Amino acid sequence: MGPAGDQIQKRTLAAAAEGDPDAWRTLVGDFTPRVFALLVRQCGDRDLAEEIVQDTFVKVATRIGRDGQYREQGRFEAWLFRIAMNRLRDEMRRRRRQAIPVDFGPGSIAAETSSGPDGAALVDRSGPDPLESASRSEMIERLGAAMEQLGDADREILHLRHTAGLSFPQIAETLDQPLGTVLARGHRALKKLRKIMEEQEL
Repeated sequence: MGPAGDQIQKRTLAAAAEGDPDAWRTLVGDFTPRVFALLVRQCGDRDLAEEIVQDTFVKVATRIGRDGQYREQGRFEAWLFRIAMNRLRDEMRRRRRQAIPVDFGPGSIAAETSSGPDGAALVDRSGPDPLESASRSEMIERLGAAMEQLGDADREILHLRHTAGLSFPQIAETLDQPLGTVLARGHRALKKLRKIMEEQEL
């Protein structure tokens, strides 16, 4: 989001804090899909994700409406995702993780792990191929199995980056960690995932 977008978002937040229903609907409409997608990928449970999305926005409404003013706590996206992830962590302490669905979109985990060191795709999906569907399904299964072998912290940072679409500075703010630490963690997590998938092929 550029400077103009930031200003629009700040005005929307300020209006929502003052109780403007249209501003609140705009916030919920803009951010619900991204928060929901992140939570589903992280926990694999759509019902739980919907519950946490609702809880998250209730908490946001309470905080931005306190004293009739929005007290900016860094970038709104990072603050919002931090609330959602903290709520998910609390709930996941009592629940066992389920399988994580994955996608092949640009910048997705599948796209990164299915590329060689030079960025070239290991599976060519540039044109029609009768085996494409089978290859895609196999890749999804492999990636899901590999993700299951990662620790919670590694899965979290990969999903914040590739599912929520947060930048590394935003992830650092969300996790309340130094940017250098987050960059290193992201690199290590992706490296682990690639290694697991390479071992699956042996």
